[in-house]
Amino acid sequence: MFPPQPRCTAAQSIPAPRRGVLTLEIVRDEAGFHALQPFWDPLVEQMATRSPFVRWDWMSLWWEECRQEARLVIGVLRDAEGIPQAIAPLMLASEPDSVRKHLVTLTFLAGFGDAHGERLDLIVPAGREDELTPQLCRVFKMLRSECDNVRLNHLLEESPNRPHLLAALKDSFSHAGVLNRQITRYINLPASWEDYEARHGSKWRNVLRRSRRAFTAEHAGMATQVGERMTIDEAMKEFRVLHAMQWAEGISSFITDASWRFHQRLAARWLPQQRAWMPLLEADGKLVAALYGFVEREQFFQYQSGWERSLAKISPGKLVIRWAVDCCIQRGLQVYDMLPGDYEYKRQWCDGSRWLLDLEGFNPASWRATAFRALRTVRRWFPGSNASGVISSNDSQEGNETVPPPAA
Repeated sequence: MFPPQPRCTAAQSIPAPRRGVLTLEIVRDEAGFHALQPFWDPLVEQMATRSPFVRWDWMSLWWEECRQEARLVIGVLRDAEGIPQAIAPLMLASEPDSVRKHLVTLTFLAGFGDAHGERLDLIVPAGREDELTPQLCRVFKMLRSECDNVRLNHLLEESPNRPHLLAALKDSFSHAGVLNRQITRYINLPASWEDYEARHGSKWRNVLRRSRRAFTAEHAGMATQVGERMTIDEAMKEFRVLHAMQWAEGISSFITDASWRFHQRLAARWLPQQRAWMPLLEADGKLVAALYGFVEREQFFQYQSGWERSLAKISPGKLVIRWAVDCCIQRGLQVYDMLPGDYEYKRQWCDGSRWLLDLEGFNPASWRATAFRALRTVRRWFPGSNASGVISSNDSQEGNETVPPPAA
């Protein structure tokens, strides 16, 4: 059912660790960015906490479709032969917010805006963080004069790069530290669906079983994967409609024009390679639910879903998650990650949790950064004051995860 994932070819082989003098370069143009492609994913393969959101395809497509006024400032640590040993995927951009848009922010590439990554980090080989990351983090001091602030969103708390990043921000910026800490829940996948069901109470199991029986018997329901009965283009087109049923126009960043172009191109690459999955549910001869996510290092990352609202009585949202979990178990994956956003349905499905951090720091020489901090302080101390109407920045981002709780 699932073809094997492609392996690195000889041309993509992972560069061996090289010792000696390393040089830090800042890549600012697209030619230099694209020159990193042969080294990018091989280095990602070596990361301790890698994710699909730091892959070359994600970063490069995001740059092509969603960058707006952003500028590349990618830190590259090279050995004496010019081979990249570690990469800091960074950019200078302004957040799409009424006040933060006036700040030039140093952030992860694809760190905010449409189709932003949900788990970002420096690209440093596992076991070499203490050696390489402090050298790579010199990029923050080098770029301080070009930005008002630093904001590094969605860094996994357990990342070995975290202490080095915090130390670098505190060394070069003022008021540096953790801005937000948000939970991301996941399922530790067992050997079978029956084993997973046994973790839940009888009420949970019976409700899901009744929904599944009604789906099959009353609506001629069937579970499929993209490519079996629907092409990728057909499934994506229907999926966009189903997703929009849960959200009024303009609410979900997933289906903005830029984000949708990004995901159409990403899906065309990753779905045939099984690096992205799209479990589908058909009922009464049409698509009624779909779920879209990514596979990385024995983990599945649930990104978005959509379902037919007129069938809410049989809970197609729950049923498509059930099918996706079953697919992951069949494939032998270890973790089903629901990404940030602490919805009730995630608490019901998941048995594990971890934390994502947003780090920030401010350029002490920037008057814009000083004014922003002053206004934010007023808002926090006096939430009913006029300042609350001046600043509308979201200091607790939920990210792209806009899936509402499936129907009960």
